[in-house]
Parts: sequence; C-alpha cells; structure tokens
Amino acid sequence: MTTSMQSRAHDVLDEHPFALGLFGLNVSGGITMTSASGAFELSWESTSKVARQADQLGLDLLVPVARWRGYDGRLNPNGVTYETFTWAAGVAAVTDRIVVAATAHAPALHPLVVAKQTATIDAISGGRFALNAVMGWFTPELDMFGIATKEHADRYRFGDEWMGVIDRLWSASEPFDHDGASFQLKGAVSEPRPAQRPLVLNAGASPAGIEFTARHADINFATLLNADQGRQLAENITKVADANGRRVRVMTYGTVVIGDTEDDARRRYQEILRHGDPEAARNFMHYLGLNSASFEAHIAAALEEHFVTSGGGLPIVGSAEQVADRLVELYDAGITGFLMGGVPYDGMLDRFGAEVLPLLKERGLRSF
Repeated sequence: MTTSMQSRAHDVLDEHPFALGLFGLNVSGGITMTSASGAFELSWESTSKVARQADQLGLDLLVPVARWRGYDGRLNPNGVTYETFTWAAGVAAVTDRIVVAATAHAPALHPLVVAKQTATIDAISGGRFALNAVMGWFTPELDMFGIATKEHADRYRFGDEWMGVIDRLWSASEPFDHDGASFQLKGAVSEPRPAQRPLVLNAGASPAGIEFTARHADINFATLLNADQGRQLAENITKVADANGRRVRVMTYGTVVIGDTEDDARRRYQEILRHGDPEAARNFMHYLGLNSASFEAHIAAALEEHFVTSGGGLPIVGSAEQVADRLVELYDAGITGFLMGGVPYDGMLDRFGAEVLPLLKERGLRSF
C-alpha cells in the first residue's frame, strides 16, 4: 500500500472547511437515551446501512462509543454494544471514502495490542483510520476489568506514556525496550506499521486533557453546550497546540433534529425528551463528576436534557435553514467539525443530505 493511500484520513478531513460525520453507530440508542420512535436499535444491518449512507453522502468521519456496559435506568442506554476495533474493521470494509475511528480505553488495552489493531484496520481501510484515545472514567466498566479508577491528572500521565509507546511502535523499524512508570517492554516491535501516523482524537477539555491533545492528538472532540463555550475552548486548545508546534482541530457532537419548520422540529425534539431516561442520564453525569446536586436546579435540568437527547452534546433543532445557521455559528466560533446523532439516524441523514448540505455548500463550509 502506498504512502498516498495511507494518508487518506488526513486528506479526507482537509477536503472541507467544516467536517461532518456520525457518532455512536455501534451502541444501542446511539447518542440518545430515549425510547421515542426511531431510536437506534443496534444490529450489523442497521450500523452498516447507516455507515454506507453517510459514506455515499460524502460525510467525513465515523466515531464509535467504547462501552462495555450501559448506564442502567429504564432503558439501560448503550447496554448493547459492538467492540470498536472489530466494528471499525467491518465498517471500513463496506465503505469507500469515509474515515472510520476505533475508540480505545487506554487503561484496558495494552499499547502493543492497540498498535497491531490500528495497523490492521489502517490496511483494511486504505489509510482511512483514526484512533480515539479515551483515558477511562466510567468506574463500573473499569471495575469489570478489575482496574482501579485513577485520579484525573493520573489518567493523563498514564495516557501520555500509553500513547508514546504506541507512537514508537507505529514508527520503529527495529525492536526497542521501554521502561516506564506503567509499561515495561522488551524487544517491542509491531509489523506492519502504518505508512503515515493515523489520525488521533481525544476529548479532554481539562488542562491535563488539553495538554494531552496538544502533544498527541489531531482532533479535540469537545463536549459543548453553546458556541461561546466552543470559542473559548478552541482558542485555548489552539494556543496550547501552537506552543507544542502542532495543529489541532476542535470538533463537537450532538443530535440533529430537522423539521419543516422550527415548531415541527421542536415537537419532534420534545418527543425524544418525553420518552427519555433521566435516571440513566443522571448516572452518566454522576460518573463524569457532574453531580446534579452541585448545580442550581435550572442548570441541572438543562444538563440532564443534553444527556438524554445528545449524550451530553449539543442538540441542533430547527428547519434546514436553522440547522445550517447553527453549524455556521459553530464554525465561526472556531469549531471545525460536527458529529451527528439522529432519531432515526437514516431519516435524519435523508433530510440532512437533501436540505442542509446544499446550504452548507452555499455558505462555504463544504466543498462538494
């Protein structure tokens, strides 16, 4: 495989000023916690169908959620999941252009295994592969592995060594030894190696997370509540990345609800919320350290709504014109990509492709 083929992930993300993709196609419910009609039911048929549809529309990136158990509550959202590396290999084999990511929980996966998995999928995809590096925060999952949940800063110290070993395995042509705080390797080597370093994503927004992004990642996959928060985060990440001599994109995610009018879209959004699972949302928030009792009632309710409808992300609701306006607003704030969920995914994509993509092209956010 040639170097030019292996660079396709970077090339695809550079084809448009504003990247678009899907989030959560490998888990039950997708990024919502609802039983509203059209809620995502996981099967290989459903996930591969929507992945191919996104590919045919010219979208750029598919990112899965790495979950080993759900969030309990009435629906146990994300309780049924496909493991992300095998999922990515399968999706890569049935698509042509779109970049396919695997999400890795660093504490649960040895870097030697990750280096081999990533090189394999990179070969299957012809260079359309990205690694989403997650430091591990969901204590019930880590308990399943018998792994203690680390303090926040320690997660990123561990992740820094983890990613450093993977990078060396991706690039070293000769066996090497590594004697670190968390890993001791003797004669480590991984063949084949990617011809070009795969794209790396990370969602860290704390000072430690941003430092990790600046050293290792190409994309910061941020959780945002509004464009102003996005502007501040993008400026901070860009400043830290510049100091490290690196370029980092900032992208975010959320559920997209498109209606004939704003009122039509709001009715559908309220249906998603009305059939939601607030207990599961509160569980999610708890393990992220967002204890609703720590916030004023209206702030806690707003956060809970974001988790029910968008997995903590930013829901975009309205007519096609209004959805395009919101995406332009994010772009103007320094956000260079949006990964979507939908109820249903395929119905949302039908409307997004027919009604929103032409508007984004007119406004200069998409090249084709």
